[in-house]
Amino acid sequence: MGIYIGLMSGTSVDSVDSVVVDFIENNVKIINKKSYPIEDDLKNRIFSSVYKESVQQKEIKLLDKELGELFGRAAKEIIQDSSISSKNIKAIGSHGQTIKHSPEGPKPFSLQVGSAMEITKITGIKTITNFREADVKAGGQGAPLSPLFHQALFKMKDISKGVVINIGGISNLSNINLKTNQVTAYDIGPGNCLMDAWSKRHLSKSFDQGGSWASKGRCNEKLLNIMLEDSFFHTKNPKSTGTEYFNLEWFEKRLKELSEDISNENAQATLCELTARSIFNELVKTNSLNKKIYICGGGIHNKFLIKRLDLLIDGRTLSTESLGIDPDFMEAICFAWLAKQRLKNREFDLSSITGSTRRVILGEIY
Repeated sequence: MGIYIGLMSGTSVDSVDSVVVDFIENNVKIINKKSYPIEDDLKNRIFSSVYKESVQQKEIKLLDKELGELFGRAAKEIIQDSSISSKNIKAIGSHGQTIKHSPEGPKPFSLQVGSAMEITKITGIKTITNFREADVKAGGQGAPLSPLFHQALFKMKDISKGVVINIGGISNLSNINLKTNQVTAYDIGPGNCLMDAWSKRHLSKSFDQGGSWASKGRCNEKLLNIMLEDSFFHTKNPKSTGTEYFNLEWFEKRLKELSEDISNENAQATLCELTARSIFNELVKTNSLNKKIYICGGGIHNKFLIKRLDLLIDGRTLSTESLGIDPDFMEAICFAWLAKQRLKNREFDLSSITGSTRRVILGEIY
């Protein structure tokens, strides 16, 4: 048995996803999975730190401790729920919560909080975290890392080629061809983040359930084209982004460029179309429309978004459920798998994914 725990909180900051996985006989057996909501006060402080130009060290340290405790409690609880002795768990792989992601410039870095020491203290289990730093130091974007697991998953399932689209706060793409041993991957742009932020502002809801609000509006093509003109969509991969870039401040600048009134629901419909169209555009660019296209991440529950995407690509989307992977827990499983690779001291060549210039071992052991 090779049981690991994966912990993940993404750019939507809605919950800590926790999963207990057994990697046995070259397969993935999900023993248990659960999401632990992040309370509004903590969530608001996280968003405040993400959006601020600079954050006080005291606040970073406080968030690091509090989130470490939350992640630790999530891990401890799911172990108890799974009726497994902690002695049988090899390690915990914790992504943490991204606060700042700045892989460009003279001093590149990617900062995640959620103290591994707190997790280890609460659970008594070896914890691996800080998965992105080594790649950034090697000249890479530090993201996305999930394509490494997507490639391994395709090998397990004997799938020669296909595309995995993760629609979280940010959308990203993994284009995999095992015949040529090629994997290209990068961030596409906003997934749920702008729709969630607009819903919170105008409906006081953390997200637009099922895309219901967006479905009542009409896409404003002029605004959509203004947004699609953003330089990020035309930057060559490898590339990565986050909510420190794609946020309401970014959207409001585009609304001003529109120079005409638009209803809130039409704005939401246009944001939904931005996510769908940007994904479609990348599938066209990478000649991937004839491949199997697997969707994971919270965006899969936005029925209107998936409907729009299916209309663009002739109904070709599949849930990663068809691969035996719950789409809500794909990334948590990925970090459990990365923890396993770290214990093996496995080196990765991420040059075609993040642009790093040398092979790296991902993660630090606590």
